[in-house]
Amino acid sequence: MEQGKAARLKQKIISDAEAEADKILKEGADEAEALLGAARAEADKITSDFEARAEAEAKEHVRRQVSLRELDARKTVLTEKGKMIDEVFEKVLEELVRQDRDGGHALTRDLLLKAIEVGDEEIIVSPDDRKAIGDSFLESLNNELTASSRRGEVTLSDETRQIRGGFVLRRGRLEVNATFETLLLMLRDDVETEVADLLFGKGKS
Repeated sequence: MEQGKAARLKQKIISDAEAEADKILKEGADEAEALLGAARAEADKITSDFEARAEAEAKEHVRRQVSLRELDARKTVLTEKGKMIDEVFEKVLEELVRQDRDGGHALTRDLLLKAIEVGDEEIIVSPDDRKAIGDSFLESLNNELTASSRRGEVTLSDETRQIRGGFVLRRGRLEVNATFETLLLMLRDDVETEVADLLFGKGKS
């Protein structure tokens, strides 16, 4: 009889142990599934955030590249426009030199009459103009200076300068630069906008 009770007790302990083990296993499986689900959700969130961030960064990169390309394009256009404006003023300078020489240095003469104050200054010109300007030019110039109450003692210097038309007027240590390059450069500040409007259309960049 005692052996029967012991056997039943043993069987109950085993049964209870198995039931508790099943319970523990089930709870563990449920907890593992919950943890796995949370991990999957977190992974999905991280992946989604990463994709959104990557897409935003990609869009920003493209926007920056487009902006840089547009900036480079604008710089290129401005550079080319500047070259065209430079060409215009270069042509103007060439035409001034040509007209002055073809016209017996009439423009140089007019500029001298305005620039000479005393009438004993020295005229410095380019090597080409030094050869072209003769005694008759100086005689006529000095006569007109005398008529306007200035000394008629202006001379042509043996010194020459590498200039393109016009002259440098010297009296002692003082020099007045009336070369065509300098005069055109001073004028450019006033007329460059108008030249650009003529070339490219007013109001266009």
